[in-house]
Amino acid sequence: MSETLLVEIGNTAWKVARYRAGLPIEFLHKGYGIDGLLEFLTEQPMQHVALASVGTEEHIATIQAHLNAQHKVLHIARSTTGFGIQHCYQQLETLGVDRWLTLLVAKASKQAAIIIDAGTAITLDVLTANGEHKGGWIAPGMRLMQESLVQRSTRLKVTEQVPNEILGTATERAIFLGCRASLRGFVNEALSAAYGALGVQNSSDSKLPTNAAADSTASAIAVWCTGGDSEYLQVEELSNAEMRPHLVLEGLALWYQQKEAT
Repeated sequence: MSETLLVEIGNTAWKVARYRAGLPIEFLHKGYGIDGLLEFLTEQPMQHVALASVGTEEHIATIQAHLNAQHKVLHIARSTTGFGIQHCYQQLETLGVDRWLTLLVAKASKQAAIIIDAGTAITLDVLTANGEHKGGWIAPGMRLMQESLVQRSTRLKVTEQVPNEILGTATERAIFLGCRASLRGFVNEALSAAYGALGVQNSSDSKLPTNAAADSTASAIAVWCTGGDSEYLQVEELSNAEMRPHLVLEGLALWYQQKEAT
């Protein structure tokens, strides 16, 4: 069976998966740094590589040259029109390819979707059941928020250890807890705005619709959380929410499948 390697390069990490037509993608590995990715690519037998990158064009060119030397074929996904999506962006090239690929998954699901991607940045995107992109939000992610607070200090550093307390009893723990609260606040406000854009009225608690009719409408809307910092979002407490850790790679597989069919 023919196999293709799917590669997603984010602002911080890269992830790879195996694509085989007609089968779910198979996640393979996550890593950091372009050198590590090139080493991994060298070890893979697949002759075709599909790439989605929000990194620099220099990195894409380096990967292209590396694969050319191995006589392998690189397919680069870019945000574009079509695929049944009605975009609200006038300059579609400014919509990150990672966000665009998650919209492809939402369109393929044939249901309205709210997508929250918590990575280097945390993003919100809203798509109606008929493929209308309502837009979204972008804000700093967990690490960026912490870095913005500690970068001018020689005594403080970013911590990734989750404090076992509600209120921080040291500055670094207080920064972590405050930034996590900001992240969760983003999610609550994002859900309220997204449900409103999709015609569902919510109560002051944005996780709860106001009545049974609204609850029925909301239950038909997919709420997907993805990204490396999703662990901080309390997904289990969000109404109708589902973790989709490899959503961008899923979208890359859909793009590649349609590309090969044309």
